[in-house]
Amino acid sequence: MDNNTQSNALPEKVVRRHLELIKELLPEFESQVMEEGRPADAMLNHYLRSHREFGSRDRRFLALALFSYFRWRGWTVDRLGLDHAEASLVGALLDTTEIHPSFAAMLEQVSLPTGLEAIGDRSLAEKRDTLAAWFSESAGSKSIEFVHLMPEGFESVMDPEAIDRSIAEFQQRPPAWIRSRIDATELTNALSERGKSGRIHAVVKEAIAVESGISLVHELSEHVGQFVVQDIASQCVGLIANPTSGEDWWDCCAGAGGKSLHLMDLMNQDGKVLATDIRSEALKELKKRARRHGIRNIRTQPFNAAIDEPFTKTFDGIVVDAPCSGWGTWARNPDARWRTSRKDVLQCANRQQKILNNATWCVKPGGILVYAVCTLTRPETEEIVMNFLDQHPDFKLDPFRNPLTGELTNGQQQIWPWDAPGDAMFIARFVKEG
Repeated sequence: MDNNTQSNALPEKVVRRHLELIKELLPEFESQVMEEGRPADAMLNHYLRSHREFGSRDRRFLALALFSYFRWRGWTVDRLGLDHAEASLVGALLDTTEIHPSFAAMLEQVSLPTGLEAIGDRSLAEKRDTLAAWFSESAGSKSIEFVHLMPEGFESVMDPEAIDRSIAEFQQRPPAWIRSRIDATELTNALSERGKSGRIHAVVKEAIAVESGISLVHELSEHVGQFVVQDIASQCVGLIANPTSGEDWWDCCAGAGGKSLHLMDLMNQDGKVLATDIRSEALKELKKRARRHGIRNIRTQPFNAAIDEPFTKTFDGIVVDAPCSGWGTWARNPDARWRTSRKDVLQCANRQQKILNNATWCVKPGGILVYAVCTLTRPETEEIVMNFLDQHPDFKLDPFRNPLTGELTNGQQQIWPWDAPGDAMFIARFVKEG
């Protein structure tokens, strides 16, 4: 067997089942992603729950096949015209450093060029050039460029200087991050004892990077309640909010409450948080998480921050983690790029402005307003800040130190996907005068 092929060969019937699965599932999944806007990970989880007969190796293969397909679809399907199975195979070669046994078997059954190998450890430019060389005879006159991996309109809402580097980061799967509620070395030691690695961030000492795809509930079963799964960029939102003990905060687009939990931990459980969201189910999940972590003083209430009447109550601080295009999460969710458009970005920006405007009524004089979005488009980040300051002269940017570097900012910070690495996040901190 080639040294670029995984040595743990699978039984023939397993390989045959894997190939049948991707030929059956990929067309259906693509249709639902591209036409109905359904998230691929949610569909895969639903499918696997309905097929308990699949073991861990089947699940790993399906995840590799599915996400590699969507990550490289712009090149493999749109530029090279490969079918679903071929595109998934070539995508996996671009993603990994060893050919999966099922894909190795498939290489012998399809009419792809010879000499294909796993090149996951090469740079994006090298992958582009290698792919072009592989398909030089069949690609015709079509070029293969970085931007072809992105949806139409991507360049028009991005900082031109960040385009190529952002695309390169989107083509790599980032680690998972957890926020330790105890000494982080206790958790890294526990992972090490299970043969897993955890890396504590050099500056954010509570943040631990772990390998994506492992079951943290299983590997850290003795530490349930002592950590929260939370991307490091998301952790930066709470650190920039920087609440102090005894304060009263509002997390107005709380979702499942990762930032609400963080706010309470930062206040050492001595304070209050009101968590609101348009989705009642998300708030129910927040209550479960709070109980599991022994966190009290978080109240929940359904609320549409874009259209509902503002509260008459005022708060020491408000976190507006506004619904956004989610373009900063494409490394983790490669199919999401095919479920969005420039139009969605502009619609999100309009909603974000409304939410911020509503939130201003509930900030105490001298209070803090933190705006955060997991994206990197200009209409949802710097343009929102400029418009907000024009409309609200009683607010000004409040300088803070970048949690990842310690460098002083002017009150706003774009966290890029290569900074941690992880999701992209834009964060601005305002103070209300008086």
